[in-house]
Amino acid sequence: MLREEMGGAMNLNESVPDNREPSGIEELSSVEELSSRRGALGPSAPTIGLFLFDCADAATLRKTLERIPDSVWDWFAEVVVVVEPQPGGDPVGDALLSLAGDHPVLIHRLPRESGFGGARKAAFEYALRKGFDHVVFIRGDGVHPPEALPSLLAPIHRDPVQVVTASRMLSGSTSLRTGMAPLRWLVHVLATGIENRILGLRLGDYDTAYRVYSCRAIERIRFQLNNNDRQFDVQILIQLRALQFPIAEVAVLPAWSEFDHEDLGIGNAFRSLGTAFEYRLHQLHVFRRGRYFVDEDVHYTLKLSRTGSHMQVVAAIEPGRRVLDLGCSQGLLSRPLKEKDVRVVGVDIGSGEGIAGELEAYYQRDLDSALDLPLGREFDYVVISDVIEHLRNRHELLVESRRFLKEGGRLIISTPNIALWFYRLSLLVGRFEYGPRGVLDRTHVHLFTRATFRREVASAGFHVVHERVTALPFEVVFRSTGRSRLVRTISGIYHALARAWPELFAYQIILEAEITTLDEESTSR
Repeated sequence: MLREEMGGAMNLNESVPDNREPSGIEELSSVEELSSRRGALGPSAPTIGLFLFDCADAATLRKTLERIPDSVWDWFAEVVVVVEPQPGGDPVGDALLSLAGDHPVLIHRLPRESGFGGARKAAFEYALRKGFDHVVFIRGDGVHPPEALPSLLAPIHRDPVQVVTASRMLSGSTSLRTGMAPLRWLVHVLATGIENRILGLRLGDYDTAYRVYSCRAIERIRFQLNNNDRQFDVQILIQLRALQFPIAEVAVLPAWSEFDHEDLGIGNAFRSLGTAFEYRLHQLHVFRRGRYFVDEDVHYTLKLSRTGSHMQVVAAIEPGRRVLDLGCSQGLLSRPLKEKDVRVVGVDIGSGEGIAGELEAYYQRDLDSALDLPLGREFDYVVISDVIEHLRNRHELLVESRRFLKEGGRLIISTPNIALWFYRLSLLVGRFEYGPRGVLDRTHVHLFTRATFRREVASAGFHVVHERVTALPFEVVFRSTGRSRLVRTISGIYHALARAWPELFAYQIILEAEITTLDEESTSR
């Protein structure tokens, strides 16, 4: 399931040395291999920033820095120690000044106490300003083994992996032998299993803070809205899941003294579980969390549910016909329509890069401007699917679309229903928040009820001959479960409600209409 949803998150299971002992021959071989690979990349090798946190003790910090393998130092564009204000002055300055000048280290002082998540937010902002490709987060007190850095950096040199986490959870016996309390291990395993089930992932450790992040991923999530406590790390993983970025997991031997802190025990496992439930409730629109609105490259995908708009539009088009798809996106509808021997001409504002090869032709046009197309009255259908809510000049587009329809041709048009029960309840409690998709897509400039949508179509010279409605997009909400029998059953029940009371329950309205107003060329002497 993970490979289907996340593009293939990997568990590399690479062996790393015990964090209490110097690195061994196996790691040296790995470092040499990586150094050779990095050298072959030349200027295209990723720019990496190393950030150290939790540096309250100067002597310990100095020992941690000295444990970083010499061969890895040159891979870092900068090594930055993130320091929060401490009573009695700066605890790390002496440690840094006493280091050999071969490996310069910078200090990033936070203006105020920021908490676990706040310090990492500051590091992200710094890394994005500096233009790093990747950042590594590690504790400065030696709890995270610096000797494991080559293993964590290996995936970003071998494959285009975006995020790497250091999993402290090896086999049960190994975790218990290294000092993890049995009750804590049991709670951790149970909580992680439930989190994986909820989120559709296969991770072994959601709470590890030893990680490598891609800045390309970080700049597309709202990390500033995350908690300032330990849940920051779990929320980051969920945001990356929403972006469908791959996550690699590398095994390290932990120092379980890290878990002696009250925030890293059983209570934290339950809080992490609560964060996973929070994300699913966000997807179900029970409540909305701005941090989970992520910047996705492609907003629209083909929905295969028979109760959704895409398949209902496809079903409404007769085989062997010709279609003009205004606002075709990547040509999503052309693929299922080709199976019906339907030829599709697409029009959209994009350059056409990545457009579906099933399109007969593609024209790049701004639909908010006059449609200057080298096409005549040659189409059986004009499709305007989930488009007019994005347009300021929607009336003009509807009127212009008439000149492409053959005699007896049909307009098929759809739009979301803002009067959906959920949005009525949201307004009742004072919530009306735009997001990256759905009815309240932030790119929408006009929202419709069933009545105002029908009126918009009629005012452009069309007569509605058929109306369809859609269910809520359960296949999107439950995308980790796929098109299961349960999801189909829920969609079918809800679709019956939407047909019975479309004003309240329809997620989208689909209208099929024919021309009622004569065009100039239809009048003869």
